[in-house]
Amino acid sequence: MDYPTPEEIRALCTEQSFERGRNYYQQDRVQELHIDGGEISATVRGSNYYDVAIDVTTDPIRTRCSCPYDYAGDCKHIVAVLLAVDDRDTGTGSNADDSDRTVSETVDIEALVEQTAVADLRTFLLEVIEDDRDICDRFVAFTGEATGKTVYDYKQEIGQLFEDAAGRRGMVEHDTYIDFSQYHDLAETHRERGHIDSATDIYRAIAETIRENLNRVDDSGGHYGREIERAIKSYAETVVEQGLDHEQKQPYIEYLCREFIEADHGFASDYYDDALRTLCTTADDLEYWLEALDSHVSGVDLDIVKSGKQSPSEHESATDDTSERHRDRVDDILYVSDFTDGPLTTDDFTRGTLDIEHLGVGTLKLEYFVGDAFEELRVDDPTTIEEHTVDVELTGSRADETEISSSLQTRRVISTYIYPLEELGEEEALSALYEEVYLESTRFCKEYAKRLRDDGDEERAIDVIEDGIHTFGSTRNLRWLAADLYEGRNPDSYRDTLKQLFLDHTEWAAYDELKEICDNQEWQSLHQEFEQQFADDRQQLIKLYIHDGDLEKAFAELKDSDDLSLLKRYREPVASVAPVEYFEQYRELLIPFAAGETGRRHYREIADHLEEMQELVPEERFEEFVGFLKDEHSNRPAFLDELEKAGF
Repeated sequence: MDYPTPEEIRALCTEQSFERGRNYYQQDRVQELHIDGGEISATVRGSNYYDVAIDVTTDPIRTRCSCPYDYAGDCKHIVAVLLAVDDRDTGTGSNADDSDRTVSETVDIEALVEQTAVADLRTFLLEVIEDDRDICDRFVAFTGEATGKTVYDYKQEIGQLFEDAAGRRGMVEHDTYIDFSQYHDLAETHRERGHIDSATDIYRAIAETIRENLNRVDDSGGHYGREIERAIKSYAETVVEQGLDHEQKQPYIEYLCREFIEADHGFASDYYDDALRTLCTTADDLEYWLEALDSHVSGVDLDIVKSGKQSPSEHESATDDTSERHRDRVDDILYVSDFTDGPLTTDDFTRGTLDIEHLGVGTLKLEYFVGDAFEELRVDDPTTIEEHTVDVELTGSRADETEISSSLQTRRVISTYIYPLEELGEEEALSALYEEVYLESTRFCKEYAKRLRDDGDEERAIDVIEDGIHTFGSTRNLRWLAADLYEGRNPDSYRDTLKQLFLDHTEWAAYDELKEICDNQEWQSLHQEFEQQFADDRQQLIKLYIHDGDLEKAFAELKDSDDLSLLKRYREPVASVAPVEYFEQYRELLIPFAAGETGRRHYREIADHLEEMQELVPEERFEEFVGFLKDEHSNRPAFLDELEKAGF
């Protein structure tokens, strides 16, 4: 495959773009370069990360870049990628690699060591150690001497790396990646020599220091998150490699469990959870993990959970309470259990999305949100939600500093609590736990209902699902499980559930099943209801008609919409109704769209629309329209350039 030469690349762009692209290439800004025959893709690091795609099999070659460049010729990012391809193709890069080869690759170091006198080797080693603190630390680790350093000492050193990398505003910019390899290498040396405490202290220091500095880092590239994961994973693997017994593992389990609870970012909690699963390999380990979690959970009786016992009437009373509440509800009365049983917080309305308090009035009250829409506010006791939710208690000042909302942290802890119970085969304990917490999240609710269904207790499973829908609203997963439970048991509830699945979530499988089980009269009534429901949502109405195969109605809605994006999206199959008319509708909308903005991204979008239109009319008619656009925008070289690249 022949790729553009530097001279040919220069002809694709302005002189300024070529020089800047060459600088980018020489600065190693071209990343993730992939060459598949004539198709080339890469990411180029500039002020942001830009995606480049090039096809050299066409004439002229087709190039695309996600940057906003809007001038003559190709941008500097495309130039940089083509220069990188030329370097690889001509083999100049391999010559550069040869020049970078280390002395150890060209000289027999082992022979040199054998030939050098011991005294000379000693002198050389002392000089190297004196000049390089990292080598000194690794030498001490290699010899097995105590380093005298604590986790705090390592954290101070690693913290200085952040200070050195920070800019004037104290922030570490998004394209600045601190290298922690010296500490990983040092920990690895300790690990190889069996110095487990020293190795784990370093891994702790890496993970904790990065976590403590994340608020001053733009980690959009994920570098620091990956470094945290690497350190925590290495911590657990180091302990496992030593073959310790359960008692020896206990302090490491305690540490990971504490950090799992206190981690101020959700992804970090997940890494500690994974580490615990790596470390806890025996029944004793898993039991100890459960005990470590116990002190952080309130609102659930874990002693009862572990025993797997419940009061004999618990399910019955819960069902009775729920049925009573549901039976007594009327439209003009709002129950506190529709929300919670105390003063409302932002979490009651945002479900943890926002981590703030109301700045103006303090704790939120129900009246702020419902006004006088309800004649009465009735306090029903006990509430559905409070029966089956729990709290996680953080320790120390971290309880105030955490960036994870309490509800999210609670769900994370309970999810982790479930894992060792599953590993231990504690089925009764799992059922008891789910009964305690199933209204903590839709996931727990669904898992508990499925467990009950699989155990043959379908009545209780339905109650749990209904509680979940009542608490969380119409969620897709809960509705589908409800439909599964109602099918063959309650035809009316089954039909209503399928209807809500379609209206709330546009589940076409539910739509098709409804059509299958309804007689003609019922279906006509339902279909009219769906059309009315989507009257203000033209896209959903178009989808409905397309799904029914009523393409003429779909085309009528498209013509009324005056929406270019909808014409593109539904060109196939709707255009088959009247291709020429579809083309004319497309043409009338594309002309003002083309004139509305500038920029290569905008011009490429126009080219994409033209590709859709090309199949609708004879070539002569299409070329006439393309010529019209070129004449209208002849003063925009970038527009003409993009059309040419697209083959127009």
